[in-house]
Amino acid sequence: MLNAHLKYAPIKRKTIKTFPKALIYHQLKSPQDRFILFPTNKSEFGKHVIMECAKEFINRKDIGYTASLCIDKLISTCCGKGYGTEMLNFAKFYSKKTGCNGFLHLFADGCYNPHRLPHIFYRKYGMSTIDPKIDKKLDKLIAKNKNATYKDFKTEKMYYPPIKHPKSKLLQFFDKLFKLF
Repeated sequence: MLNAHLKYAPIKRKTIKTFPKALIYHQLKSPQDRFILFPTNKSEFGKHVIMECAKEFINRKDIGYTASLCIDKLISTCCGKGYGTEMLNFAKFYSKKTGCNGFLHLFADGCYNPHRLPHIFYRKYGMSTIDPKIDKKLDKLIAKNKNATYKDFKTEKMYYPPIKHPKSKLLQFFDKLFKLF
């Protein structure tokens, strides 16, 4: 058939040149949303990441009362492959979509693996706790490239974007003093 006689040009098929690293399935579950991430790599067949979340209103120390996406469960069957980070990136996107402006919060707990707590993973992602001492302790473990166990931390509430901790009164005094000179 000649293309010159056609009223409309034939439809060209668009092919996907690169397949995505993972696919995310949304399962509506009352009262929470459940998302399951499946890797597309054949060698990681059967592995997945599960996240359950819901919109909540919280009172943060630094900004006050705001909407935030509460992640109740984030479980990965494959550590160190980047799928947990992928799911947190998706959670930020979903938080914006649901009207939470990219705010996330969760309880970092070692109930699934007490010898490798998720606190360090969340801190590397950019989350922080209410207590600046705990954040400093996490930063020291990250600098030494060590894991945390159940002996190091209890269950901690973590926030994204990180909470801006005020400086101590002594540091504020020195900042004002040096600005005068």
